[in-house]
Amino acid sequence: MQQYREETGKIKELLKANPRGLSVTDISKNIGINRNTVAKYLEILRISGHVEMDSIGTAKVYFLSQRIPVSTLLDFSSDYIIVLDNKCRVVQTNDKFADIAGIPKKEIIGASIDEILPPMISNRTLLEKINLAMKGDELVEMLDIIINNELCFLKTKIIPSTFEDGDSGVTLIMENITEDINHRNSLKEEQEKLEKLVSERTYELERSNEMLKNEIIERKIAEEKLQEEYSKTQNYLNVAGVLIIVIDNNARITLINKKGLEILECKKEDVIGKNFIDTFIIEPEREEAYEICRKLMKGSEEIYCEHNIVTPSGKVKLTKWTNVSLKDKNESIIGAIGSAQDITEQRTIEEKLRESEKKYRLLAENTLDSIWEMDENLVFTYANHATIDIIDFGPEGIVGTRLQDHFPEPEVNRMIKIMTGHMKSSSGNEFKRMETVMYDRERNLVPIEIYARMVVDETGTFRGLQGTTRRSADKTND
Repeated sequence: MQQYREETGKIKELLKANPRGLSVTDISKNIGINRNTVAKYLEILRISGHVEMDSIGTAKVYFLSQRIPVSTLLDFSSDYIIVLDNKCRVVQTNDKFADIAGIPKKEIIGASIDEILPPMISNRTLLEKINLAMKGDELVEMLDIIINNELCFLKTKIIPSTFEDGDSGVTLIMENITEDINHRNSLKEEQEKLEKLVSERTYELERSNEMLKNEIIERKIAEEKLQEEYSKTQNYLNVAGVLIIVIDNNARITLINKKGLEILECKKEDVIGKNFIDTFIIEPEREEAYEICRKLMKGSEEIYCEHNIVTPSGKVKLTKWTNVSLKDKNESIIGAIGSAQDITEQRTIEEKLRESEKKYRLLAENTLDSIWEMDENLVFTYANHATIDIIDFGPEGIVGTRLQDHFPEPEVNRMIKIMTGHMKSSSGNEFKRMETVMYDRERNLVPIEIYARMVVDETGTFRGLQGTTRRSADKTND
């Protein structure tokens, strides 16, 4: 393992010095390792994300990749994520999973999955699929679990994974789809109510027609009753907070609720009888919308989709749809009913978040100062590439090491004393400047400036340190 780290380290240093990339033969000649061994190391580094490969003609050229630590990316995810090794032990997880497990994150790492998820592990299908994923199959499993005394449904993707040392494992990505399932159930109940109302109304119409043959006076009574039932149905739809429409077999709108008129920015008389797809779906998406309509008319039970709709004023809105076929009492399909949410603002916010995250990554990886983080045990959990210019160590040589591995013991004690005093005299959130020295790769002492602050959780408990480091001309005791 030591030889592997040394030789892969040489490869990465060589690729760093040659950002345009090198071939396997070039690397083999420069570091004096046979070509087959270099090819094997490069494949492991490529799988683990440290290097990237590009084909130029018949040649394969390798170069270093730029990446943010996986632990940082995991905590940006809204899903619950755990990474298992080939013995089903947890090697990585995110904060959201630790929250639902009710176990501190540091106690989850290294634990077997059956120690942290006893309700899930009883599902033998999950275990079988994890074993299959170990062999290279990407699978999906539906799980249910009690979270805060509520039954929740998790759509779990089981993805084969490869670690930096070439060992295999799996990653479980659990998406909480409880809200979607509850929404589907609610929509299904509304559909059943609507079908019942339609069926009852049809029966009343048939009876009224029969009565009209004998007594014309009963016609007025039947019409009044029909109008009453229609008003009730319209009232039910109008209290819904989403767009609801009913279309016939030709995609013409036969019913729409109040919220639907608000989203479409139309009056009822301007909508009823219009072809919904031709009138409100933007032209590039119309064929797809017609295909969904055809499937509904053939009996598809539920279809979920997203469409951009355009209002008469030209405003485009992104909507998320749930569609079901509408049947009469004889089970004949007479149209379809759809409900939609306006997610334009939600999607805009998501795009802004992605752009903000991209800017943060570029800033962290291109700044000249070393940016770092460490946990409550003073173990480095993140460092950017600027550390190479300061102490000749890249992130891979810093992350996982302790503070005392890089500083003389007296300096460690002095810095801890300074930060402890800073915590007592202020909120601890402000950055504290310190001048000290640290070891470089050759164990030479390098004078540096540190700006650091303590990280505490909502209870005030110390959770680690964050800061930046830069080289200074000499050392001056604080």
